[in-house]
Amino acid sequence: MIIKSDFRYSIKFLFAFVVMFSAILMEKANAQISAGKASYRTLTEYTSTANDSVFVFCDNIGTGVGELRADSPDGTNGWAFAWTKWDATVNDFTTNLVTEANQSFSILSNLTDGRYRVVMTKSGETDVTSIAWVLNNSNADPVLTFSRMNCDGVYFAGSFSKKDLQYQDVPNATQINVKVDDRVRFSLQRNGEEKQGTPFVAYDGSEKDLFDNEAYEGDETYQLVVTDQYGCEFTSSSIISNTYVVKADFFVDPKKGEAALKVKFTNNSINATDYKWYLYQDYDRLPEGLTSVEDSLLTDAILLDEDLAPYTYQYSGKYFVKLIVASDKGPEVCIDEMILSTPIVVDTSLVQVPNVFTPNGDGRNDIWKIKTQSLFLESFHAIVFNRWGRVVYEWRNPEEGWNGKVNGKMATPGTYFYVITAVGREEPQKKYTKKGSFMLIRK
Repeated sequence: MIIKSDFRYSIKFLFAFVVMFSAILMEKANAQISAGKASYRTLTEYTSTANDSVFVFCDNIGTGVGELRADSPDGTNGWAFAWTKWDATVNDFTTNLVTEANQSFSILSNLTDGRYRVVMTKSGETDVTSIAWVLNNSNADPVLTFSRMNCDGVYFAGSFSKKDLQYQDVPNATQINVKVDDRVRFSLQRNGEEKQGTPFVAYDGSEKDLFDNEAYEGDETYQLVVTDQYGCEFTSSSIISNTYVVKADFFVDPKKGEAALKVKFTNNSINATDYKWYLYQDYDRLPEGLTSVEDSLLTDAILLDEDLAPYTYQYSGKYFVKLIVASDKGPEVCIDEMILSTPIVVDTSLVQVPNVFTPNGDGRNDIWKIKTQSLFLESFHAIVFNRWGRVVYEWRNPEEGWNGKVNGKMATPGTYFYVITAVGREEPQKKYTKKGSFMLIRK
């Protein structure tokens, strides 16, 4: 049923478009009256005489804003344009309006409703007559009323008194409705931006529900803009409203890097008064629909701060983040959540440096050795300095290390410093530099 209904309305719309387009072509082909400011145009459907053009104008001030233009048949100067208006009481164009001489075109403005004729004459040329209806579409503005609000959004009701325009059959006085695709569109706007747009076919003037589900903070302005069947817009009075819809929103930077990776969290949540951050090890531990207690059993960390401090991921892996927010700004508590759509990827560091070693010959931790992903290194260089800046050892093979001796003698226990440089095999190649200190302990 829905498919048939949509097809029927599509055929009606196509038919109306063909009629309107045919009227435009007839205007241009016969040097007829045109109306560039009209919002809608079609042809009359007289019962017994030749049809005329019908032009509809959006008249928001209600004083008559119609404007017709007549161009000379050959596009040259020297033509006289005589405008008259139809008098229905005598069925003739007896009301003289204006006559302009020696022109190539003539424009008539601020016209009220009615049937207008222009007769174009030029010496030695055949007189040309063109006729058109002007209908000014003035109407009462739509009505917008506030209904209610809840955790889903702000609700309104809107209505509009649709007006059907008519012209008079010729030569009798029967009123005929303008042929049009009977479609009215309601647009709920907040601060001039549409939040809900709904078309209604054969609208009967009844109230329609309107809804804005977006979260925002503070007072904002709502209006209902109705586009009627003639393409004219009418705007309701303004309503000031707020909302207590809550929205969880955040982003992280960076999303990828080597361990230890320090990640900054930026909280952009709206209307939230309570925050719970959940940090997960992998996606499999991120089920939906769990209570906060069940969630807590599956997380690495639960933090209740509004702004999550920069968090350092010490180990490689894929990490997910979920933020659950709540708002108590309204009579009910509203809840929303956001899960990071892509994981934070922490790669294993190409260079991992121990901070202490004990070269005492017990076979455990006797070599200060750098842990590297040697398969991913193009080159490697490590230098160890004492506290006076003297080089005590250096090597280029990442599989080697320092045994705690200087010139064959045991080095003095204490703090030593290192500089490690490495070049990866990426394209383009990336150079890594790491500096720091470590302790040599003998026990």
